[in-house]
Amino acid sequence: MDLYGSIVKHVFHPLWVFRNKSSLLKYLKELEETQYYSTEKIKNLQWMRLMTLLKHAYENCPFYRKRFLKVGLNPSQICSPDDLLKLPPLTKSDVQENLLEMIAENYTKNELVRDTTGGSTGDPLVFYYSKDRRDSRNAAQIRHDRWSFWDIGDRAAYIWGAGGDIHSAKSLKDKFRNILLRRNSPFLNTYAMNENDMYFFAKKIKKFKPKAILGYAQSTTVFAKFLQEHKIFDIHPSAIVSSAEMLLPEDRKLIENVFHCKIFDRYGCREVGIIANECEAHEGLHVNAENLYVEFIREGKPVVGKSGEILITDLRNYAMPFIRYKIGDVSRLLKKPCPCGRGLPLMDTIEGRVTDFITTPEGKLSSGVALTLYLITNIAGIKQAQLIQEEINQLKVRLVKGKEFTKDSAKKLFDNIVKLVGNKVKIEIQYVNEIPKGPSGKCRFVISKVLSNSLYETK
Repeated sequence: MDLYGSIVKHVFHPLWVFRNKSSLLKYLKELEETQYYSTEKIKNLQWMRLMTLLKHAYENCPFYRKRFLKVGLNPSQICSPDDLLKLPPLTKSDVQENLLEMIAENYTKNELVRDTTGGSTGDPLVFYYSKDRRDSRNAAQIRHDRWSFWDIGDRAAYIWGAGGDIHSAKSLKDKFRNILLRRNSPFLNTYAMNENDMYFFAKKIKKFKPKAILGYAQSTTVFAKFLQEHKIFDIHPSAIVSSAEMLLPEDRKLIENVFHCKIFDRYGCREVGIIANECEAHEGLHVNAENLYVEFIREGKPVVGKSGEILITDLRNYAMPFIRYKIGDVSRLLKKPCPCGRGLPLMDTIEGRVTDFITTPEGKLSSGVALTLYLITNIAGIKQAQLIQEEINQLKVRLVKGKEFTKDSAKKLFDNIVKLVGNKVKIEIQYVNEIPKGPSGKCRFVISKVLSNSLYETK
């Protein structure tokens, strides 16, 4: 770490945390300690937090009170993981249709942080968590950053689509924070990128010399292929952190060869934050177990060592509890301990969650994950959407309407798409009752059949 980075870590960042009355450093200190607890001690900690959360949700959230009563269950009757199975999984439709009833009655509006999902399936959610939960989420991210040898104050570059996650500079205060703490990190926007964008980004990070590069898995692969094709091999971060999509084995190999460093896979979602992350041993992904209770369910029962549907309970979001949340992903809990010495359980990489890119006639690429945030997340009444590109100048949009959908919603969506692809592309919007799932059991937000015309395919 350079001198300025050390000053950021030990002076500027703590002062910023203190000024904002944040609990981030308290949570970070706790997580640095608990990661080395024994597996049994972590399980006990999880169960204690789970019982406290269930009691809180029953007493303060109308939605969960009704859900418990409907199955004839009281939180005090849950004494084992088998008892928890009696509580139905929470679906995205449940959240969409019961948002206000899921918010805890003992939280005020000023205590809530509003957020929205993007992702690979095109079914947006609005949800809330407390400011305190934001601090614990950020602490978990810093802990996992440290596993990839990247810390507070270190230079980082981003290949990302949600610009607000990195450069949320809506005020003078935010801009000052970005300059002071984040050092104006280079940012390649995967919402719409072309060869010029990637060349400029490569030039910028060569000068910036980031310690780490954080990116969407598939977008990072596109950038790595661009560097390989143009014989740019002098970008050497200490680590690459991939997220938001499944990291394919062949893509991992390519990225590591191009950047001459290890890649650390990260699994998470906006609803609950980081779910699991690779450590330096690269033997699987450690579950963020102090903050989340993760179940792997197959045929209605928990499984170990076999593929199961992932259900997640956020143990720290008391403002709007997510209990047994059906995230739509499949993976397996691994039996083996990790040689790194951490007691956090290991899971395998997720199965599925790869998205395509939309290609414009001008040669711009747009990541499917990024597009959900820009195109549909903040439009009222869109329950689900899917973009299908069969030809470079045609784009079909399948749309499932929600309760709040209006003509203005349709116009806003159409205008957003035109801004992305331009006037040369014919846009067809089809209203459907449902969008069929793919072989992985998930709905793909973007299906492109013109990838051969893009930079995504190696020439």
